[in-house]
Amino acid sequence: MSFIRMSLWLHALCLVMAFAIANTAHARKYDDVIKSQYIEFAVYRDFPPYSFIKDGQPAGIDVEIGKHIASEMGVEPRWLWMTADETVDDDLRNAVWKGSVVDRKVADVMLRVPYDREYSYAQDGYGLPRNDMVVMLAPYHKESWKLVRDISKTGKVRNLAIFQYQAIGVEIDSLPDFFLVGTLQGRLRENVHHYSTVFAALTDLKAGKLSAVAGMRSQLEWGLDNKPSNFDIDDDGLEALGHKSWDIGIAIKDSYRQLAYAVDAVISSMVENGEMEKIFSHYRVSYERPSMYDVES
Repeated sequence: MSFIRMSLWLHALCLVMAFAIANTAHARKYDDVIKSQYIEFAVYRDFPPYSFIKDGQPAGIDVEIGKHIASEMGVEPRWLWMTADETVDDDLRNAVWKGSVVDRKVADVMLRVPYDREYSYAQDGYGLPRNDMVVMLAPYHKESWKLVRDISKTGKVRNLAIFQYQAIGVEIDSLPDFFLVGTLQGRLRENVHHYSTVFAALTDLKAGKLSAVAGMRSQLEWGLDNKPSNFDIDDDGLEALGHKSWDIGIAIKDSYRQLAYAVDAVISSMVENGEMEKIFSHYRVSYERPSMYDVES
């Protein structure tokens, strides 16, 4: 390669690297957020009732929470739409502290993060912290796994044995999926029907093709607008499920604690003054205060 061609190649490489750096969004400290007049939230793409697009505009519980936080801080809300990766660790890396391999963009705050001390302080196979690049705080809701049954089909039977003979729907690769396929020595396996989403399963339930659907309570409730009188939602039969309920909160890059505390203060106020419950009610979802507030009260 000639000297001139080498120089041109190096120049082009430098331009590409400069462009990549210029277009990488970094998590920012509190003062930078206030000065810029906007705060960016990472929310899951196509994940109703929490975050989705409706009539061309962001909508959902988490979107409303983000708007309220931004309003209290006197800034504009913006959204980093993310697709769930294989694990929560991957999502934290992609959304908060490093960015995806595609564009390296990260948000200031990630919503809908499991709030669990054991998970927050978990170690990897080398004995090192798994999540030392982020701080997880500000729980704002307790989520849970539930069953919605068509009691005209299941009658008074409240255990899982009936699904040896009747069909039950689950979102594929979800915790209820793994649990139902493996429980009772696998005797339910043939009647566990897999769907790409809980909402697709609920469509078949309403059409009479299933006797029940297992999934997150919030999605079951949102997906069953004007719930028929012959449907009920509970957790009967799920007693052996590893984690029947869990708190959800936020994640922020570990080095930006001032921003974390500011957002935490807004969320705590929303939980205490009823604003959080009002948002959930608007989306027809039952609100349950996180365990932390039960302990404090």
